[in-house]
Amino acid sequence: MKLNLRELFKLSAIYTLIGALPPLLQLIVQPVMEGKNKLGPVDFSQLAILETIISLVFVLTIHSVSYSIGRLYYDYMDDAKGYKKLVATSFISVIGRGLLLLAIGFIFSRQIGALFSQPALQNFHSYGYVAIISGINRALINAASILYRNEKRVFRFVIINVGLAVFRTLFQIIGVFYWNMSFLGYAYGTAIGSTIVVLIMMIVIFYRSGVTFDRKIFHEMNVYGRPLFYFSLLNWGLSFSDRFFLESNPVTLGIYDNALKFALGIQLILQGLQSASQPEIFRFMKEGIMEKIEEIKKISNIQILQSELFIGLSILPTMLFLFLFYKTDVRLSAGIIGIVYTKYILISSMIIFAMPLYYMKITKAFFYINSSVVIINLGLNYLLIPFWGYYGAISASVLALLAQTLLIYYYQNKRVPIPWNLTKLLWFPISQVGVAIILEIIKIAFNLPAVLMSAILCFYIFSGVFILYQNEIKMYSKRIYFFLNKNKFQV
Repeated sequence: MKLNLRELFKLSAIYTLIGALPPLLQLIVQPVMEGKNKLGPVDFSQLAILETIISLVFVLTIHSVSYSIGRLYYDYMDDAKGYKKLVATSFISVIGRGLLLLAIGFIFSRQIGALFSQPALQNFHSYGYVAIISGINRALINAASILYRNEKRVFRFVIINVGLAVFRTLFQIIGVFYWNMSFLGYAYGTAIGSTIVVLIMMIVIFYRSGVTFDRKIFHEMNVYGRPLFYFSLLNWGLSFSDRFFLESNPVTLGIYDNALKFALGIQLILQGLQSASQPEIFRFMKEGIMEKIEEIKKISNIQILQSELFIGLSILPTMLFLFLFYKTDVRLSAGIIGIVYTKYILISSMIIFAMPLYYMKITKAFFYINSSVVIINLGLNYLLIPFWGYYGAISASVLALLAQTLLIYYYQNKRVPIPWNLTKLLWFPISQVGVAIILEIIKIAFNLPAVLMSAILCFYIFSGVFILYQNEIKMYSKRIYFFLNKNKFQV
């Protein structure tokens, strides 16, 4: 099997743009809901907690499915009957866990509300159930996206993501403007819009696979995916624990979370790039890691290059968008976009180093690595946020991600040695985060414009890219040339 760059780039574009469409459309229409007599920083802080709950429900309901359906596909792809059982069992398990969480939310709603200091959040009955439903819907759509990605059913992948983008955003606007001008209108709109898409999607999936629950497959999924579920759960703590530390300061949380919402859009775009690369990497690994080492390294270098280029191209336009279209203090989030965006380059590196471990089903180590990292993150949040506000949260997150990336690389290199180009995959990404931190310190110390510092950061990213990735850039140039001449280009 050869690496088909034409197909790889095509799938990268589709999975990136379409997969990121739902959150990006939300970000585009969000300024319509923000402003005087509309949603402000306090409302945005409540939306931050809402998203925290939805994300936790997503992690708990999807459990190991997001990992196991992507990996076990290659074990069942030649067994049509077994594959249908794998699909049906995966989705039934998600629905079952979701119903259990709804029951838990109903029983313990008062205790959950008591965790928060804001009165609107203490009334968990008013928003908790729709948040849980939204988390279940997100898990089902995510599982379907992974399924269609592996099957290369691009049209179905496009349909469910475009449908989610349109219906969820439409009902969010209706909920805010025509029902309740607060985070409640947004919460109900999110649940209703996503439920419409999920109901149609599940009818199609169960019609195709049947409604079957196979305990043997369920056990196999759990054995493989349970350590990775713990990994995801700890990652949730790593990503969202700072919201709880900032919740008592709503304006600060609203500003900080708005920057993270735009960063989430970036993360989903990077996941789209990874979604195109992961099946190709796994197919090469199935043929033998050492036999296909050059192809694996080539795809990995292209993936990190795409991530760096996209982040570098996104920083200044995002800042401009925030300055132009936001009217309240929420627009101050533009000042921290540069340092928030660059940390996602570390995540891209970490995922590349983790892929050989995923494929070889060496997953238990992720639990121990992430447990250590979450402890570091929680401790740093506790120590730094009271003094530095959202800069404390950013510092804790960056240091924790750096530790996570280095630990996963060390363990992967020990168990599945691969001669990576570390300058491209590790040291240059780390240097970008370091430069972002230095520029942020200079900006605060000398009261310099955030746009100027971000422009310098982008210059550093692009300069390094053009110096380090000359071979990959030549591939892109050849790919464009052959595309224009309607020829296939394979290496």
